Formats: sequence, C-alpha cells, structure tokens
Amino acid sequence: MKVKLSTVETSFLSSACSCSCFSAPPVFWEKVDPTCPYQLIPLSELTPEYQTVADYVKKDGLLDKSVVSISRIQNLDLWELYCRKKKQLMRIQRVKEIQEKRLFHGTEITNVDGICKYNFDIRLSGQHGNMYGKGTYFSKHASYADKYSRGSTGPLPLYGGETRGVQGEYTKIIFLARVMIGKSTVGQKDFQKPDHGSPNNTHDSCVDDVTHPKIFVIFDSNQIYPEYLIQYRGS
Repeated sequence: MKVKLSTVETSFLSSACSCSCFSAPPVFWEKVDPTCPYQLIPLSELTPEYQTVADYVKKDGLLDKSVVSISRIQNLDLWELYCRKKKQLMRIQRVKEIQEKRLFHGTEITNVDGICKYNFDIRLSGQHGNMYGKGTYFSKHASYADKYSRGSTGPLPLYGGETRGVQGEYTKIIFLARVMIGKSTVGQKDFQKPDHGSPNNTHDSCVDDVTHPKIFVIFDSNQIYPEYLIQYRGS
C-alpha cells in the first residue's frame, strides 16, 4: 500500500532541521536513548519516512536494486557537532542558511558500526582514489556510491556485539548522509582543503563540476551527519 506523504511528513527530507538547540534531536527521532553511542532504528515499510527514503534512492539516486532495509541513525553527539558546525559557518559567512544536500556514500558492511559511532574518518581518504581532493567522497546518485560498496553474506555488525540482518544473504550497504556543502569549488588530486594553498577559507567543499556537480568532497567530518543506512541485495 502506497501512503500519501503530507508536507509535514516529508519536511525532514526536503529541508534542514533546526539546529537552534544543540541538545535537541530532530523532531522525527523516536525512542531516543542518551546513554547509547548511537541507535539504529529500523523503519517499517509502511511508514511515510521509509517510502520517502526508498523513493529517493530509486528515483533520485538511480539505484536499480531491491532494498532489504532502511534504518535511521540516531547519534546525539554527531548531531550536536553537525549543528555547531552549521552555526559556526553561518556566523563566519554572515548568512542565515548554509547549503545542505542529502548524498550517498558506499562502503563495506564492516565499517557500519564505526561510521554510526564516530562518523566518516577523513584520515582514511584515498582508499579508492582522490581525484578531487583528500577528503570523504559523496555522490548525488546511489548508483555511483554502489560501485564502492562491498557486498557480504554476513549480518550487520553493530554496537555492543549486536548483529542485524539475515545470515547467508548477499547484501550491500550505502549511507544517505546529510552533508553541509556550503560554497563549492572544483577539487584537484592534491587538495587537503577546498582552498588548497591559500590562507583564505572561502569554500567549504570540492566538487567535480560547479555547475552540475555529481561528486562532493568534504574535508571536515563535522559537515557530515550519517542519517540513513540502506541495505540492499547486491545482485
């Protein structure tokens, strides 16, 4: 059954959540446990949130795969850092909004716990090349991120030794992250920050093309919030 989405129900995907209170989680989070490093909340296929994310993966993300599960990542620490970074950039640039996008990142299933707990590690950049700079790479399309996702027949390894998923089924994962891209410039292989070789910091991210960007490179993990984990069949 297809559930029609209301404006309120889809607002969390179409616009940025307020970061006015650093300790307050987004309004659509549920069962928030401040004692856990993070919570991976599985979404029901019947909920508007699941259907909105699934549609985004298939239509905007161009991923022609069968989705097994979608989970919302609730990490209060990473959310606070993201909000603080947003406020900082707004003050520095003297603007009321910073451009944000929801972008995809493919990786190995064994990296799920570390990313959900600590965020993406900029120090590990370059494992799959660094054509546009030495940062963490994100893609506009899920189909591109899929190329960097490594399949596994094992379950998802999570915090505290917990596992999730069906053993023996070959699946892959991609993250759908909230990314603060701000002002972008075309990156180059040796870039360690957007304004490489300059004392100025007028840009916040690197891209493959300023007019029609498909690849985004982030050099500060506080500009990233890993928001959803999508598990799908690898073939």
